[in-house]
Amino acid sequence: MSGVALGMSVAGCATGDDAASETETPSGAAPGGTEATPEGTKAGRENELPTATAQERPLVHIPAHQDGMRMVGMTEVGPYMMAMSYTLLHDFWVLTGQEKSYVRINDGQGLHLMATVWDPEYNQRIPLGSPPVEVRDAASGDSVAEKSLWPMLSQQMGPHFGDNVAFPEEGEYTVQLSFDPVSARQLGEYRGRFTDSVDAEFDLLFRTDITNNIRERFVDEAGQAGALEPMETNMKPNGSLPEVRALPGEHGGIVEGGAAKFVVQVLRRAPAGIDSSGPYLAVSARTPYNQYPLPFMGLRATVANAGEEVREPLKAAIHPELGYHYGAPFPAIAMGDEVTLEVGAPPQIARHRGYQTAFLEFDDMTLTLGEQ
Repeated sequence: MSGVALGMSVAGCATGDDAASETETPSGAAPGGTEATPEGTKAGRENELPTATAQERPLVHIPAHQDGMRMVGMTEVGPYMMAMSYTLLHDFWVLTGQEKSYVRINDGQGLHLMATVWDPEYNQRIPLGSPPVEVRDAASGDSVAEKSLWPMLSQQMGPHFGDNVAFPEEGEYTVQLSFDPVSARQLGEYRGRFTDSVDAEFDLLFRTDITNNIRERFVDEAGQAGALEPMETNMKPNGSLPEVRALPGEHGGIVEGGAAKFVVQVLRRAPAGIDSSGPYLAVSARTPYNQYPLPFMGLRATVANAGEEVREPLKAAIHPELGYHYGAPFPAIAMGDEVTLEVGAPPQIARHRGYQTAFLEFDDMTLTLGEQ
């Protein structure tokens, strides 16, 4: 579980109503050692693509460069598979409530550390908040860095945990990660599965001759609508949610808002883990192009049925077939009913380039089940 594997392609992360109160926020304190600057300041504006102004760019667009990635190691811990990898130091954006901040690259040598966690049985990436990480000098045991990784979204890595870490010199280091139990509801075969805290440790070799060769290319299509393809690695899955045709239940339609897609499904019976035997409304919020989940969002649904309206917050949940989604049981819901989705708080996940202006502002979205 150590060493440096070569050559994988990668890129370069409320309204005060009851919907907002249901927002699931990552656990743990904000990572240290990064410099976040609110958007709108001079420092926050020093992040423009070379080929398009911010006003011209689509909300989801192709970033200016594609970088390589190096695998540190992979291990199985409890119900999880975990991988540790790194790339060049990257800037990114973090979201706190409605406020977006730009995290710049600090001077000095270092790496953008990335942890990826998934369930190997059903091949679903698992959301685990903001896991603490400690980097120690392998020889002396002295601590080099201690912080919490951000939950992040990037076009080629998909959902992962990451941050920039400075290294004092070349050498061998030990990376210690800790994960809390999953806070999202665990449904179906996932019920009660991810309830324990786990730790993982990786050996990392930091050498500048390796990091100097990580950048792969600048991208001619930078700034255009689209996304880089998920990278091909021996880490499975790639982070995408199941295709719509593979989701259980009846497909009610897809609505779009804030550059995100919301796939609506109706299950005749609520899955195990829900205290109801009635219908269950599941909404899969995902990115366009790569179909990545958008976690830690406040979402509410209103269902209009036979002249009556029922309004419920949709809670974050994981399910082997639905993946990460938002859902709630409703006493009665059927094809032909009108469903309105309201976003109380945008997804509280850090974004790498290409996603930094997306998934921030949402109008209410309405569809008639079964007509889209």
